[in-house]
Amino acid sequence: MIRLALLTSNVAAADAIEQMVQDAGIFELVYRGLVVPAIDSEVRQLCSADPDIILLEISDWQRVSQVAAQLNRASRRGALVGFRGEWSSDEQKGFAEVGIVELLHEPFSPMDLEKAAHRAVHRRQPLTHQNLLAFLPSKAGSGCTTVALNTAAALANDLNQRTLLVEADRRSGTLSMLLDVEGRGGLAEVLARSGALTGVEWSQQIPSIGKLDLLLANPFKPGPLPSWVNYYQMLLFAQKQYDFIVVDLPEVVNPATTELLSVAQRTFIVCQPEVTSLKLVAVRRADLESCGVPTEKIYVLGNRWDPRRLEREDVVRTASAPMFAALPNDYEHVKNAALESRLVFRNSPFGNACAALARRLANAPEMGPSGPLARLWRRFTNT
Repeated sequence: MIRLALLTSNVAAADAIEQMVQDAGIFELVYRGLVVPAIDSEVRQLCSADPDIILLEISDWQRVSQVAAQLNRASRRGALVGFRGEWSSDEQKGFAEVGIVELLHEPFSPMDLEKAAHRAVHRRQPLTHQNLLAFLPSKAGSGCTTVALNTAAALANDLNQRTLLVEADRRSGTLSMLLDVEGRGGLAEVLARSGALTGVEWSQQIPSIGKLDLLLANPFKPGPLPSWVNYYQMLLFAQKQYDFIVVDLPEVVNPATTELLSVAQRTFIVCQPEVTSLKLVAVRRADLESCGVPTEKIYVLGNRWDPRRLEREDVVRTASAPMFAALPNDYEHVKNAALESRLVFRNSPFGNACAALARRLANAPEMGPSGPLARLWRRFTNT
């Protein structure tokens, strides 16, 4: 939930905004007061509520400007959002000078308020993680989860990178079953508590495999439908604790998971060497681009690849995209890992390829695959 403080001298407007806040479902009103000249005790009282957003009526700007400036200095994280009917470009500059980061034309809708809040919190407390990697399948059954898991494990266990794997498929995530990990609240619990997480609560929800931390979904208890706020606050909490955050996504993007994609430095569409999977890459690319993911951050990753079936040119022509890398069809080792609830062995062709992919993503010196696997890697790696 976004903690919101409201300051306005218009009682009728305050009542309407309070109802709007309650109906929106993503806000918690933690303070409501009158716009008055800066009084230290009232400013301290408001700031003690620790709001994410301070919604401020700015109709009487001469009287309010000092209040805005003091709130901007005193609030730990509260982003100032002003509202009034109209304003000039010169007035807008004055608003910005005292720390107002967003403006709303009055009257405004719940959607207007949510969009302004989204921009304001990201400006005041931006998500700055430089190594968030997203994986999603071109279609279900492409082995995306296995690729994400073993690549994340290689980052953590081989390269000693503090790594978190987030299983963001809240209804069909299978990692807890695949790895036979003790059931916890996991993703649903963390998202529900995202605005007030503590280190103790985090550690209670995060099992590990070696050095790899796991935030797992529980399809039997998926929890309420999350919003972008839940993922934003979860990432804000986690981003300073990890060198890499790897996200395993379902094939369909929604407004909540778009928050993860907006931070990702690379988004990999995992596909197989068959026509349907390759053609659906174009659909996934269009979905991602419509959500604002830059084209240059979208990559194709081949899984279960057999170099005798398709050449790189076939991939580019069918998927309408270059391939970042290809992982071999190593059915026996991958199947045995699943049956034994463990990672794929590091010295297997698939494990070796995931390790090479991890080294590339971490800009570590290459110790690439050897033998036939090396030829596959060189053929499809996009350098």
